[in-house]
Amino acid sequence: MPGDKLNIIIPLFNPHAGWENQFADHLSELEKKLKETEFTVIIVNDGSTIQINKMESIINRFNYVKYYSYPVNRGKGYAIRYGINASEADFYIYTDIDFPFGYQIIYQAYQILKTSKTNIVIGTRDASYFRILPLKRRIYSFLLKELNFFVTGFKIKDTQAGLKGLDNRAKKVLSGTQTNTFLFELEFLKNSLKQGLTYKFINVSCRQNIKFTNFRFRILLKETISLLKLLFN
Repeated sequence: MPGDKLNIIIPLFNPHAGWENQFADHLSELEKKLKETEFTVIIVNDGSTIQINKMESIINRFNYVKYYSYPVNRGKGYAIRYGINASEADFYIYTDIDFPFGYQIIYQAYQILKTSKTNIVIGTRDASYFRILPLKRRIYSFLLKELNFFVTGFKIKDTQAGLKGLDNRAKKVLSGTQTNTFLFELEFLKNSLKQGLTYKFINVSCRQNIKFTNFRFRILLKETISLLKLLFN
């Protein structure tokens, strides 16, 4: 409907050199797709340990960008909750700083939220995405997908795509999650299903030349602990 407001939440942690150029390019294209929409881009610096260069120029160039920062790394789940609660809107979409699935998918997710009256839009990755992951992440992702399917009552397999669209009912559920690691999405979707929220899937494909980090043992251990808590909660 006319007058809908959209917030796009983007967590940020130790971005690669030159991140601002790619980010600005995607924002410029997104502007064109959302030219009839009131939207805000909310960047949340999740305690980066490096200097974030060029942020001031990004904010000056794109007056709809809001920037929040806190000193200690808390995890992606915490950063998403921080950003989604920073400003009221009708709809919310979160993705990553490098726009791994491009900018058009954000517009498509927003259109689904607007027109279908669903509470959540869930990005789901195709097989080509998993083939380009580092081996350790590929194995972990495969096992996690099978466990996700079990935890969500055999309804949702890919909970971790990193792109979701929400209305305000879904926002309330997400705001009540406790997981700070990447697995906050599994907790969010598990709780959403319990409360009877509706959802639709949207297929996402990875852009070319995306650089994936290989999970360190410490991160895998934290994720495993989070998963065990969710399994037995």
